Amino acid sequence: MVKKASNENKKSILYIDEIPSDCHITVGRGEILKLNIASFNGSINGKIDIDVEGDAKVEGAFADFSREPGKFIININLNDAGASCEWHLASLAHAEGKKIFETSVMHEKEETSALMSNYGIARDSGNLTFSGTSHIKHGAINTNTRQDAKIIVFDKDSDGKAMPILRIDENDVQASHAAVVGRLNEQHLFYLESRGISEENAKRIIALGYLKPIEEFFDDEEVLKSIDQAIEGGI
Repeated sequence: MVKKASNENKKSILYIDEIPSDCHITVGRGEILKLNIASFNGSINGKIDIDVEGDAKVEGAFADFSREPGKFIININLNDAGASCEWHLASLAHAEGKKIFETSVMHEKEETSALMSNYGIARDSGNLTFSGTSHIKHGAINTNTRQDAKIIVFDKDSDGKAMPILRIDENDVQASHAAVVGRLNEQHLFYLESRGISEENAKRIIALGYLKPIEEFFDDEEVLKSIDQAIEGGI
């Protein structure tokens, strides 16, 4: 399902279990694009390219709770001064599924900004990979780019990889990244269990803290209800 809406300067696109395989979007000068993707059934395979013009913004979020493996690619090109983007992902990989998410942000001009956050859980032999590239080109001064990638691995048969890449061709910029892949924090589990919470429920609470924040980027009530059900059913 695809839902689209627009007004004078803002347009919204919502993909539900129908991710385009080769899609190109242009965000015109001064416009705001709200791009939401929710996957509950079927493959996550897809590719989206977005060109962002001056003083325009992309607000993107992907809630992935599909049980199918796949690869999703999104490329965001900040082509003019003042262009910006945010991209947020929450993913659950399980049932021997292998999921790959590749995100690329190209800073072509000065005073552009980008924030990328990818959070995920791999369990029950699931495999999850986050690959993010932020490229600040020569001349793109006063640019700010940030990547965060965190994956919790629930069991020894599951695997997670976080691979943030910064390509910096200019000096007067701010660029940073953080990547964490690891098992559940034993101290956090002990703290919760010491207060009478079972190990399974303790894991559920920690997992909810990783996955539920994606809901703040969605405003469709049906999608929010489906996300809640998917999280509860998946963990």
